[in-house]
Amino acid sequence: MLSPVYSLFYDDLEMADESISVSYLNPYAGNPYWPVDVAISGLFAVYFWLQHAFWGQTPGKRLYRLKVVSRTTGESPDLRQAGVRALVYPAVMLVPYAGVLINLVDTLCIFFGWKRRCLHDVIADTVVIDLSDPGRRGIGFLFGLGVVLVLTTVFLLVYVMPG
Repeated sequence: MLSPVYSLFYDDLEMADESISVSYLNPYAGNPYWPVDVAISGLFAVYFWLQHAFWGQTPGKRLYRLKVVSRTTGESPDLRQAGVRALVYPAVMLVPYAGVLINLVDTLCIFFGWKRRCLHDVIADTVVIDLSDPGRRGIGFLFGLGVVLVLTTVFLLVYVMPG
């Protein structure tokens, strides 16, 4: 089954299936629309850059009471730090073949490495902190989990619905 977005770009759905699997490892191979992918990655980078530079949080981090701060000052990251942090993920994912592996290592660093800091945090000299009061029992986690489940369900319904 294909995402409705990819069916807009491909007339032959079999070609789209092959291109999706190939483009995951090499985003440029067989994808005549790779400039669109690069542009969308750039837009996401700008979004995360501005969110972290001005507030230190995205809406999702606010929901989970997390905040990105400079490792040295403890304040929200400056424009440079937020920009570096925002560019690492899309830059890594756009590297053919190796980008997927580097992204996997980056994600696993949350659990196993660098004091639970991802590659983008290490490079930008930032850290994600938990703002929740340990004595406070709120609905933050359960509410966030509910939001994630609802959004996942909506995505799956849209994804599997016939076009």
